[in-house]
Amino acid sequence: MSQKQSTETTAKKAIKVAAALAAKKMKLATLKIQLIVGATLLLIVLLIVSISGIVAIIGGDVDEANPEGVKLPPGQMNVSSDVLQYRDKVNTELTKYSMSEYTDVLLALMMQESGGRGSDPMQSSESYCGSIGCITDPDTSIEKGILHFKNVFEKANKDIKLTLQSYNFGGGFIDYVKERGGKYSFDLAVAFSQMWYKKVPNPENYTCARAESVQYNACYGDIMYVDSVLKYLPQASGDTEIVKGDYKSPLKIKLLINSVFSWRDIGAGNEHHNGLDLDCNTPDSIHAVQDGVVAHAGWADGYGNLVTIKHGASHYTSYGHMSKIVVSEGESIEGGNQIGVCGTTGRSTGEHLHFEVKTEKWGGYKNPASYLGLGG
Repeated sequence: MSQKQSTETTAKKAIKVAAALAAKKMKLATLKIQLIVGATLLLIVLLIVSISGIVAIIGGDVDEANPEGVKLPPGQMNVSSDVLQYRDKVNTELTKYSMSEYTDVLLALMMQESGGRGSDPMQSSESYCGSIGCITDPDTSIEKGILHFKNVFEKANKDIKLTLQSYNFGGGFIDYVKERGGKYSFDLAVAFSQMWYKKVPNPENYTCARAESVQYNACYGDIMYVDSVLKYLPQASGDTEIVKGDYKSPLKIKLLINSVFSWRDIGAGNEHHNGLDLDCNTPDSIHAVQDGVVAHAGWADGYGNLVTIKHGASHYTSYGHMSKIVVSEGESIEGGNQIGVCGTTGRSTGEHLHFEVKTEKWGGYKNPASYLGLGG
C-alpha cells in the first residue's frame, strides 16, 4: 500500500470515528431535549389540573368549607303563602351578594321565624339594632335579615348548618364551634345551650323552646333550630335513602291515626308534631318496621319509654310512650320483631304509639304516613 493510500485510509477512519462521536452526542442532545420537553408538558398538565380545581371550587362544584353546598336534605313541610309573597324580594336581596341559590333556605328560615307574618318577618330587629321591635316594615326586615345572614355565613366559613344555628344562638356559637373542630354538629349545639343555660338567672322561670330540649337541660335558644328550618326546604327526588313501601307494620292491629304529622297546640303553645300517633292499648305489642340496630332504648323526656332503631346511615325510626321496652341498645333487630308494649309514658294523654321516621337520631323528621301506606 502506498503512503498516499495509507493516509487516505487513516483519514477515512478518523472521519468515521468523528461521525460516530457526533451521532452519539446528537443522541444525548436529543434525549436532553426530550426530557426537557417532557418535563415542560408535565408542568403544563399539572397547571391545567390545578386551575381546573380552582375553577371548580369557585364555580361551587366543590367547597371544602361547605361540602353539602345547597344540596341540603328536603323537608316534609311547605312554607306558607305569607312567606311565598316575599320570594322575589328575598331573591333580589340575595342576588346582591351572589347568593341567590340560598333563596329557599332563607324562605325556610323566615317560615320558622314568623311564618311570614308581621312587620318583621325575618325577626331581624335584634341583630340590626340590638332590641326587638325596631324594624317596622317587611322590606327593611328582609334587607337587614339577609345582610346579617350573609355576614354570619361568611364568618361560619359557609357551613350552612352552622350559619342557621348561629342565626338563632348568636355569633358566639361560631367561635365556640371553631374552637372544637370548626364544623356544626347537634351535639355542639346542645353543649353550647347547656353552657349558657347554666348562666341564666332563675332558670326555673325560663321556658324551653321545645319539649325535646328538656331532656338535655339545654333550654338556651333552640337546639333543634337547624332541623326546624330545613324541614321547610322543597322536596327533591333521590335525596333520602329511606325506601317507601319497604316497611312492616309497627303494630299487629289495624293502623288508626290519632294525631297526624303537623302543627298543633296541646297546651304548650303551637308546636310541630314530628310523628304519627297510632291507636293502641296495653298489651298490644310494638314491632320494628325494618332490620336495624337499636340506637336508643330507655327513657327520653317527652317520649317516655322510647326505642330508636338505626336502619341505615341516614335512616332511623322511633317508637315512643311505651309501657315496656324489650330490647337493649346495640342489639340487632329484624323487621317485624317485637321491641316493646303500647303505653302512655312521658308526655302523653292516653295510650298510643308515637311513631317517627327521620334521617338523624334526633332530627330530620319525615312524615311517617307515606312510609306506612297511610297517605301523606
